[in-house]
Amino acid sequence: MNTKIFLSFIAIIVVSLTGCERVEQVIVSDSPSTDAVSTVKIGVIQPSGYYTGFAQGAELARTQINNRGGVLGNQIEFIVMDNQGTRLIPDAAESVHIAKTLIAQEDVVAILGPIFSNNSVQVGPIVQQLERLIIPGSSGDRVTAAGNFVFLVVPPTSAHGTVMAQFAIDPSELGAGTAATFRQTESAYTESLTQAFEENFQKLGGEVVASEVYRVGDKTFDAQLTNIKAAAPDVLYIAGVIPDIHFVMAQAKEIGIQATFLGPGSWDESQKLFNTLADNTSLEGAYFTADFSPELPNAENFVQAYTALFMTSPDSAAASGYDAMSLLAIAIESAQTLNPSAIRDALANITNYQGATFMSRYNANRHPVKSVVINTIRNEQIELYKVVEP
Repeated sequence: MNTKIFLSFIAIIVVSLTGCERVEQVIVSDSPSTDAVSTVKIGVIQPSGYYTGFAQGAELARTQINNRGGVLGNQIEFIVMDNQGTRLIPDAAESVHIAKTLIAQEDVVAILGPIFSNNSVQVGPIVQQLERLIIPGSSGDRVTAAGNFVFLVVPPTSAHGTVMAQFAIDPSELGAGTAATFRQTESAYTESLTQAFEENFQKLGGEVVASEVYRVGDKTFDAQLTNIKAAAPDVLYIAGVIPDIHFVMAQAKEIGIQATFLGPGSWDESQKLFNTLADNTSLEGAYFTADFSPELPNAENFVQAYTALFMTSPDSAAASGYDAMSLLAIAIESAQTLNPSAIRDALANITNYQGATFMSRYNANRHPVKSVVINTIRNEQIELYKVVEP
């Protein structure tokens, strides 16, 4: 069942659940207050079990914007709905149902989320048909193919895969000559990432010696890892989500795979990253691309504000939610109207945006032109290794 949550003021309680910081929104009555100010409704599609920083980052931006007077003199009101529930992963059909509900019944001006690319690919045609702006937290290249009402807020998967391939093969970095890939199947996100990594690694002169898949939720990978070990790759690119990636890396170490582990931004959920395994030795020395790092130049104000509100350091999902809401507010103010088409056009023309991250502009595919971060894992800490400019 969907949960409709109206956030008319800072109604956030930070609670601890399964080893990670979670946000519990206070549900208030649907009945309008007699002294309520005018509001602009924004829908948020947020899974309850993954990357909860997205909604938290958006809430920080909403709070700051409202404290400055809102948009067009109106306060922003969030309607947050969960597209996961008791499911193992967020559901595409539920995401579509939520998007239709947010637009048809709640008349939201725009939607932030969903996060998983499989969900966003399905939601895109709906918002395009109903002419309502959406800024997902996902990065699949095909997400924006639905039409010009769909904008990414993070670098696309092709950029992440390309950057990691270049990093892996660069003689001044890892200097890898061979690579293996291991990805979650039935995922637009991991498929696009792996394809970009393999194609660019080979284009740069490397050899992909093994390519294996697994299903989300699998706990053992004997056959796949045995094949990878026999191929003896220099690097192993693991495109999946937490906790699957932990079991892959731990078992890979157990059977003697010596490759350096590489991954994408789906690894960037620090509370889960270091609280899944009792022993995190297998993660040591791994590298992964990300959309954000608290160590980025000019991110200090965002990091301080987020940490003060949620009592934990922000990750990529948090930065994405913050930037999505901030960009939307800028577009509304620039358009000076709540007309979706005008907001869409204004968003497309934003340049040199600085929020949690910096974006120089949107390209023709409505992908943001911005840097990709490479992080490394040292002593159970995520450390910024380098920033790769577009």
